[in-house]
Amino acid sequence: MKGAETETTIVYLVKGHPANATLKYDQLFGPELKHIDHYTLSQSGNSDEAIKTYNKAIELNPRDSNAWVSKGRALSDVGKSDEAIKAYDTAIEINPQNSIAWEGKGLALDSLNKYDEALKAYDKAIEINPQDSLAWEGKGFALNKLNRSDEAITAFDKAIEINPQDSLALEGKGIAQIGLNRSDEAVTAFEKAIEINPQYSDAWYYKGLTLYRLSKYEDAIKALDKAIELNPQDSKAWNAKETVSRYYKGDLSK
Repeated sequence: MKGAETETTIVYLVKGHPANATLKYDQLFGPELKHIDHYTLSQSGNSDEAIKTYNKAIELNPRDSNAWVSKGRALSDVGKSDEAIKAYDTAIEINPQNSIAWEGKGLALDSLNKYDEALKAYDKAIEINPQDSLAWEGKGFALNKLNRSDEAITAFDKAIEINPQDSLALEGKGIAQIGLNRSDEAVTAFEKAIEINPQYSDAWYYKGLTLYRLSKYEDAIKALDKAIELNPQDSKAWNAKETVSRYYKGDLSK
């Protein structure tokens, strides 16, 4: 990295790629990395280092909209959503057409339960880049939180159309279908998410929960057991399994 004592390797999850891409730079941002969805510095316990990295980028070039976006991501990852929004706003001030800044702002607003404001940010991102699957996905989850399930399914379907491997959008679609009492369709959505990512514990959890709603207790327990196997600390899966088990035992005693 220019201007630093040592070269730094940063791991990014690049939009449109199913796996992490490890990129070694001799500068902060290479031209081939035009859209950063996420990076793992903060997740690996180096959140402070991540923020310092982007602060350094901003110090070198305060008008670098993408550096402000990356700082926003870093701040969001450590739960500093208010500061993240300020970073995204600066990125937007520098470049109002930076769809990723609008998308990130939507995610930060969503984390603060400001769903209506989040929707406006997602819609702006989509207006700039209609193929931004993450903005459609975020819009779907915000609509879910507002109990606007039909609209949420439309947003998730658009995200899935753009990126058929988007297991999170499939999960969100399943949750929306639960809200519309379409349990069979919801199970199908969760199963598609699991097919894409068999290690997706939340999809197993929601599948189990939905099978329970369909009174398929044995299948529900199997799905919840898988969720617990993948994430033993998931208290909601343990609680759901306890509830389903009670009903299952009652069903067997009839």
